[in-house]
Amino acid sequence: MNSQDKKAATTLADPRWARVVARDKSADGAFWYTVDTTGIYCRPSCPSRGCNPGNVTIHDTLESAQRTGFRPCKRCKPDGPAAEVVNAGIVTRACRMIETSETAPSLTDLAQALALSPGYF
Repeated sequence: MNSQDKKAATTLADPRWARVVARDKSADGAFWYTVDTTGIYCRPSCPSRGCNPGNVTIHDTLESAQRTGFRPCKRCKPDGPAAEVVNAGIVTRACRMIETSETAPSLTDLAQALALSPGYF
């Protein structure tokens, strides 16, 4: 058995791997994983394409994943708040803008005020 096969066996035996495969959002913040072939680290719920368990290391802490020298994933942004938190803030600000406007703002106005593209709405 080569080293990648051993690593795959270790990853597959870890119950956290099933949470990665399921993209379990409730696991975010409980652990992170690195992918050797891409040089990134991710949240368990990362929407990126699945990876070979032989290329994955699961980390208990964000700091441990960062110490590998890999970069944070550009899709799940594991160093920042979860996308749901960011999006909830955007929606709240947009709602406040709509509620306080005398006339309904256009989608372009909303997008400009929130520093987003009009296609976001």
